[in-house]
Amino acid sequence: MIFSTLVLLCAVALAGAQTPAASQSFPIPSILTSHVPTRPPYLKTPVKRPFTLSTVVDWGRMNDWAQVYNIYRDGGGSCSLYNRTFWVYCDTTAYSKTTGKIVGAASNSMTIAMDFSHPNRLKDFTMIPSTGWKPAIPFTDYEASFSGNVSSRYALWTYTNCVQLSETRAMHFFLVQKFYNSYSSIQYGNTMAIYTMDPVTNQITIERPEQYWYLNTTYAYGSFASVVVNNVAYLYGIDTSYSGNYDVHLAKVPVGYETNRNYYRYYDASTGGFSYTMPVPTARRQSSAVIQGTEPFSTGTVFWSDYHNAFLLVFFNNWVDSTFRVLSAPSPIGPWNVSNTVLYHSTPGPRQTNGFNYGGNASPIYYQQPGQVAGKDLLLQYTYQNTSNRYAKALHVTFT
Repeated sequence: MIFSTLVLLCAVALAGAQTPAASQSFPIPSILTSHVPTRPPYLKTPVKRPFTLSTVVDWGRMNDWAQVYNIYRDGGGSCSLYNRTFWVYCDTTAYSKTTGKIVGAASNSMTIAMDFSHPNRLKDFTMIPSTGWKPAIPFTDYEASFSGNVSSRYALWTYTNCVQLSETRAMHFFLVQKFYNSYSSIQYGNTMAIYTMDPVTNQITIERPEQYWYLNTTYAYGSFASVVVNNVAYLYGIDTSYSGNYDVHLAKVPVGYETNRNYYRYYDASTGGFSYTMPVPTARRQSSAVIQGTEPFSTGTVFWSDYHNAFLLVFFNNWVDSTFRVLSAPSPIGPWNVSNTVLYHSTPGPRQTNGFNYGGNASPIYYQQPGQVAGKDLLLQYTYQNTSNRYAKALHVTFT
């Protein structure tokens, strides 16, 4: 175990040392979407409210309807900085509206929400002619050297929301996927992106401290879900190698120290506390998992709901049944109720053989405006597979 830990730490350090930081900036539209941030307590007794819905409004495809191109994208998550609400998506392709031919593609893209009352209205600021067809999250020089290849490339994908650290700063985790050809790929780990927004110049800067924040020899903390409580960021990662996606592991770091691994601590269920020793997944580590689900996890969101007086985990499972489910807990470390209550069955797309919806997550900030009870309403987002392509859809759901 000691040898494995040393190998892992050396590999992580080596990956960071060999690859310089990547950074780029974008001008953004000055579109405000104000909301009232929640102030979750660390521990409270949950209110026993039912997880049943009174209304569901299907807003359909999330898109920039004024775009000169027809844009398709998948996956993704939301982020709020200085009363601007962003959406970050995975593989994004642009097609000519006149010829239908592809004119550009990027590993990921960013948009900004136009207003909360129409969640399907977005404004692109990376997939536009003035910025070219480059990803929103910057590639390292080494990764970029593959970007001209058709079948051999790097991809940076996210399926969760960012972690807001301050009014103008956030971090976001992306899976690093390397494609060797059209049929073979491997996930090397995850990377951290730091967002810094300047509200005066209306510019967002995106930086990656290292190529890999966690290699695939450990858990991808932060790539499943995250939440900030009392100035501490809690980062959740799924054990995809040994638990079949049933186990969720947890790390935490004080806000302000997120780019320093020396401040990260890791949850150990056997003691109920945190340790500076990172668990090494050479086998299933149930003793260090914060959640052991009764269904395998796929994508999800952890957030505090004033309405339920509890932390909620809204998620899709890994059985591709297109269904949103919810768990609850009095604190970010639990104990988590794993009854997997069904929230909503979304209608699968018509795509042949694999038309299931995927990438489901929740964005509660859309309904945290003055006079609203945070958590009573949610925006649910998922990727819908149409006959020809994939795109994000939005649902507004209200609890009874």
